[in-house]
Amino acid sequence: MPHYYIKPDNISETGFVLYGDEAHHLIDVMRVKINDELNLFDGAGNSYHVRIESISRGEISGVILSKEQTCKSKIKITVYQAIPKGERLDWLVEKLSELGVTGLFPIITKRCVVKNVSDLKLKRWQRLSLAASKQCGRADVLEIHPPVPFDAAAKKIEKYSLNIIPWEGATENMKFDAKAPLEANIFIGPEGGFTFDEIELAKENCIIPVTLGQRILRIETASLLASILVLNAFNEFKL
Repeated sequence: MPHYYIKPDNISETGFVLYGDEAHHLIDVMRVKINDELNLFDGAGNSYHVRIESISRGEISGVILSKEQTCKSKIKITVYQAIPKGERLDWLVEKLSELGVTGLFPIITKRCVVKNVSDLKLKRWQRLSLAASKQCGRADVLEIHPPVPFDAAAKKIEKYSLNIIPWEGATENMKFDAKAPLEANIFIGPEGGFTFDEIELAKENCIIPVTLGQRILRIETASLLASILVLNAFNEFKL
């Protein structure tokens, strides 16, 4: 059953009220009726099974039948992604959302072609993140942060986290201690790669250059592969 987003302020211990786009979609497109049951999520990890008791113009309300809190991931992953050209980050937002990545910081590096991100673009990525959570059944939402310069991002991270920077000049493989860090920070460069100065800055801030194999990967592939390797190391994928 599809699930729909509801703002946490619009849900209580026993009932809910749904406004806006979600309510319009359910009323005008899905043609819901009184006594129909729905699945809702609040973006904070909570899912609700509800029954509709009232439908009016642009508003649906009802009762909560059950509540379920999603088990938290063993590892919180934040991807620091150099801003690519075109619409490639749109696709990446969707895929990182599906994988369960926690946060995404667009970063501005020396070799980035795109140096500025408009508020409209940022809001678009946030909408895509929310839509991806709806599609994949995720009860929380990949948080899309405003862009930051690479050096500022590198200096602000927690030094005791798992901090890696895939780089074509690296020879060290990823090493994991699945009992230690609760957070992972993954830095992915632009189409032209990181500069040597940026790699040195990363090392100074306890971010370890690692290899993702013999081939030069597109930035989207590198982001996904690095995220999957970290998630797999912490047994987040049970096949």
